[in-house]
Amino acid sequence: MDVSIKSFDVNMDVKTNGVEFGIREPNGGDRLGDLFITKANLIWCKGKTQRAQGIKIKWTDFVEMVNAAQKPAKKAAVKRTAPKKTASKKAAKKTAVKTVATEPDTE
Repeated sequence: MDVSIKSFDVNMDVKTNGVEFGIREPNGGDRLGDLFITKANLIWCKGKTQRAQGIKIKWTDFVEMVNAAQKPAKKAAVKRTAPKKTASKKAAKKTAVKTVATEPDTE
């Protein structure tokens, strides 16, 4: 996009009138509209729409909209498994089973 400041009627802080940006297609293409940035809100004016008829977005709504767009997709549920037994517990179990199975009957 080609973006230019149409008027720069501000000192460092944005005043009530704000700043107007002209938005065009790249390389001097079609005019898409104007964006006014003010203290209270953003105003998008598609094409040659006048500022009074533009779409106003409060800063708080704008922040919510951008944050919602940036949220990552939900991750798949993590499959939880029981903790693995340590080698010593496994070995102890195996030897216990072997000794029971290999002991001769004394009866």
